[in-house]
Amino acid sequence: MPEGLAWIADAWCGTDLYITCARGLSPQQLAGRMADHEAVEVGPALTIQEAHRMVDLAQIYCVGRIGHSGDWSFIVECGGSEGWALDPATSRGAEVLIFDPRPDDPPSFFSYLADGELQLHFELGFGYDPSGARPDLLRPALEAAGVIPPEGSIDELLGEDEELSPLEEKRRVLTVAGEYFGLSLPRQVIESGRLPAVVTRTSPPSSW
Repeated sequence: MPEGLAWIADAWCGTDLYITCARGLSPQQLAGRMADHEAVEVGPALTIQEAHRMVDLAQIYCVGRIGHSGDWSFIVECGGSEGWALDPATSRGAEVLIFDPRPDDPPSFFSYLADGELQLHFELGFGYDPSGARPDLLRPALEAAGVIPPEGSIDELLGEDEELSPLEEKRRVLTVAGEYFGLSLPRQVIESGRLPAVVTRTSPPSSW
């Protein structure tokens, strides 16, 4: 069963789960928009370990495993994911959420795309400095969760807000994002189960 999103922060401590979700697209449509080649084919269901073994960094740079949870489709990639640098055009006519661990070049990032435009983008676990067309979208919820002090408060002005560890900050931000967007992902299926697989990149990502 879906378990919210806070678990992603803990999962990132041991593996590089690149998670992209979409509302308004099927899992196959999402994979097709993210892929760097045409005619994306859905293959047999694989575990995350089996998907990792497909990545040879010669002909296959990234493999995704697809599924859906509630109103949202999702793809969990391993290898050379485009991550936070995904073209906002991927979200035309839909909403897209990106959870990028950036294991080799921290910090992790969260991005929200909608109708072909970057709406919100910020680091996870290292303070809050949002960008995008709607930078304050999650601010009230993050303030309520104790992630950031109320805007204009004495705590904000003096920098005396509650000290959270980067891991706890990630957990709280992910919880807020899940509640705001009505998204919950099944941890056991993603980490230990099998999901239909697609090759999303046959060349290095532009962010490399």
